[in-house]
Amino acid sequence: MPATRNRCCLRALGVSFAVVLAAALPQPAWALITGGEGNVPINDPGWPKGAAAVFNTVHRIAYWEGPPFGGGEWHCECRGDASAFNDVLAAFAKIDAEKKRLVVHDGVGKSFWLNPNREDAQREKAMIDWTFTVWQPDRWAMLRRLPADLRPRGGDDDAPVPQIDLYTGGRVAWPDVKVPKGIEVRDLRLEAHGFELTDGVVLDGKVHDLATQQALPATVQLQQMESQQGGYKYTTVSTVKADFQGRWVLKSVPAGRYRIVVQADGYVPRVAGYGQYDAEPQWIPMETGLSRASSVSGRVTDDAGTPLAGVMVRLGDVAVDGSVYDSPSGYELKTDAEGRFHSDQLPLGKATVWVHKPGYVRPGLGLPIELPAKDLALAMIKAAVLKVTVDFEAAERPPGYIVQIAPEDGDGIGKWGGTGTINAENRIHFEQIPPGRYVLFGRPNPGSEKQETDRVVVDLKGGQTSEVVLRAK
Repeated sequence: MPATRNRCCLRALGVSFAVVLAAALPQPAWALITGGEGNVPINDPGWPKGAAAVFNTVHRIAYWEGPPFGGGEWHCECRGDASAFNDVLAAFAKIDAEKKRLVVHDGVGKSFWLNPNREDAQREKAMIDWTFTVWQPDRWAMLRRLPADLRPRGGDDDAPVPQIDLYTGGRVAWPDVKVPKGIEVRDLRLEAHGFELTDGVVLDGKVHDLATQQALPATVQLQQMESQQGGYKYTTVSTVKADFQGRWVLKSVPAGRYRIVVQADGYVPRVAGYGQYDAEPQWIPMETGLSRASSVSGRVTDDAGTPLAGVMVRLGDVAVDGSVYDSPSGYELKTDAEGRFHSDQLPLGKATVWVHKPGYVRPGLGLPIELPAKDLALAMIKAAVLKVTVDFEAAERPPGYIVQIAPEDGDGIGKWGGTGTINAENRIHFEQIPPGRYVLFGRPNPGSEKQETDRVVVDLKGGQTSEVVLRAK
């Protein structure tokens, strides 16, 4: 089957805007996952020497590249028997990398590309026996420099490790596998950890104090996630207490989507992980560190020093020793009538402070802080509003049409830019814009550069609304 390369767009429809976080992000930094079906060879984009021979195996049925905002992590999804797998493993051993890892699982593998929404009707079509994951080292290095909330999650390695994940519930039985020298094996099968296949999905965790490394007899909640307007509804379906060695186990976890919350007296609660499980048996280890509570306080004013009430203060990139520390309740605060905010439920670590209030902005990036932090001073200025209308008198209106706005002097770290789709009345509104000079244009989506409107420069003032007409070509 010929390989076809397509895009899976994760960008929300409507108006989107962003502060540029890092100059290293590719332009444009669309949240795209690309991939396709088949085994036609893929050109080597800069993988470690020898990786192309593994990725371009005839047993590949699909592939994809992620993560969003950067890319560089390639996934090869394959089907085959033990003989085919051993041939692939022999080639894998020859990759020029300091480490090479084989992870062994129970159950049958599932292709992300062939069934991204995990639909039951596509389940059989998406069955696979192994995956091969390899990074472009330059992309790995770039993404690891991003704020904690945007870094690729999983793995504590200093460099990307080529990895094969084998699923032993299909065509390949583990006793038939011949592992060459130089490959690190991580056996995640249930029987390798004292469990049986009849135990189903097993969550096996340990909890410790991040400062002392001492075990904690914490409480662990398995919370089912249900989509609802504006987010998720969380329902606790099981609770277990860790022993004095910090160990806890949950067996036969029902099919569903979950988050695992760990909490202990005197510590900040933490989301240990998320998972979507089905009938396939699997062993899932979870090592969780908890931090003692610290605090943050401060005040938000306008540029004249007047306190601003009702400002949403959000702490992002909350991390301890470089690892994201997710809270089940989030890290959002609101200023009082005096513009003050305070919380004493934050871990000892680092964070970035962002503020939001309709009609106001704080230009640039968020404020990086170390926790605990007190008496933070944050100033906001009045934001600008831009209303854009696209005139289609000289061109036929296409089904999709976008308007893009960027700083006149170019994108850069801490600058604001936006892109959005016009509505049925051929209009789009941009709000919460830092005052300044911007350039904007429109174009069909999809479309070509020849169809772009003339650039229009606008000088936006805080607290004022400007209107612009773009003439489609």
